[in-house]
Amino acid sequence: MQAFLGDEYAAFETAFQQPRVNSLRLNLQKLEPPELMQHFPNLDPVPWCETGFYVPFEARAGSHVLHALGAYYVQEASAMAVAQILEPVPGERVLDLCAAPGGKSTHLASLMHGQGLLVSNEIVPSRARILAENLERLGLPGVIMNEDPARLATAWGSYFDRILIDAPCSGEGMFRKNPDAMLEWSEASVLTCANRQTEILKSAAQLLKPGGTMVYSTCTFSSEENENVIERFLEDYKEFELIDIFDEQNATDWGFDRGRDRDGFTARLWAHKLRGEGHFIAKLRKISGEDTSTELGFEAFAQPFKAKLERKSWLEFQKDYGVPNGNFAVFRGEVQLIAQQTPPLETLKVVRAGVPMAEVKLGRLEPHHALSHWFPRDMPDVPVLDLELDDPRVQTFLRGETIHAEGAAGWVIVRVLGLGLAWGKRVGSTIKNHYPKHLRDSRINFED
Repeated sequence: MQAFLGDEYAAFETAFQQPRVNSLRLNLQKLEPPELMQHFPNLDPVPWCETGFYVPFEARAGSHVLHALGAYYVQEASAMAVAQILEPVPGERVLDLCAAPGGKSTHLASLMHGQGLLVSNEIVPSRARILAENLERLGLPGVIMNEDPARLATAWGSYFDRILIDAPCSGEGMFRKNPDAMLEWSEASVLTCANRQTEILKSAAQLLKPGGTMVYSTCTFSSEENENVIERFLEDYKEFELIDIFDEQNATDWGFDRGRDRDGFTARLWAHKLRGEGHFIAKLRKISGEDTSTELGFEAFAQPFKAKLERKSWLEFQKDYGVPNGNFAVFRGEVQLIAQQTPPLETLKVVRAGVPMAEVKLGRLEPHHALSHWFPRDMPDVPVLDLELDDPRVQTFLRGETIHAEGAAGWVIVRVLGLGLAWGKRVGSTIKNHYPKHLRDSRINFED
């Protein structure tokens, strides 16, 4: 880095002695900025993300009830630039190829306004489940895959209009946030990551439509994993060209540096030049090539409603719980809302084919946790229990305990500030807790 940065190295080194920067990205489906500022008054906007805000570390945004409600995603500020630069258009087919834990996928879904198709892939099974939970918490749609990118390329061909590759890397930009990452670093790991990144880009090249756009990013600083990977890719894939990020964005005004690629079209985000931990971003266009995509959709994979009685039961559920119309199929014992453009899923490892609406249990339907978060603020007429933020029953419910409230028997959505938290089932004056066990946390903080 001394050789790379020259006179800037001293400032770069000093930046690692400073406290890390904390930030969040607001979910406009759930909350508007003035409402957020009622609970976090000391917010500064992130220049390159309209919904991004710097928040003091002392605010403990990750343990606030608003986080559990899906009102925002705690995301490192420089990482917010990546989805902004990809610029997904509502209605397009978009693939996030290395998506966990979900910061960039949830950002993409928000920018798409629920229109089109978002497929989010993660090769590590445990991380793929976390990815699904984060999309679910924010009430955002998406297909969640747990696959090797090469298998997706073989199955789908050039199916996508835009692809994001936030590639697994040596994580040098995480050193300030996570000092343990330094213990895992080595020159060998940098080279191993570069080889892996090259293979992922090969798969992405096959998955992108001619005319489509691709963004490659890392949270590391080494040229071997950034400019060198891109230069090698462009040499091997003549059908791609680099797009000048600085022509399309206000990147200079935001404090981004030009990368060291041959044209200076890539972007570098440095911790000593802006409020963030650091990123590298390259944007590419596929200017030619054959369209190899398949149009056969999810119907060949998902299990449809089998009988009139089953269909009737589902229609009644839709009416009772305000479920919107759409394409529905039964997948792994769940009725899921499936995006129209979902590609073929058979033979692939699928975590979620769509958004779960109901669970099929012994011939009956029960509302799925995801449905309680799917509703925006203008929720349809479904049974609810509204609680204030400082109501002690909120903390009790988040710990997985029963709470008490009078009302009609049956399923209710427990809401806080008008936002769905989870389902409960009222029997008498007792509401039995259906907040998922793996999400329960007794450390929730209620500081405003």
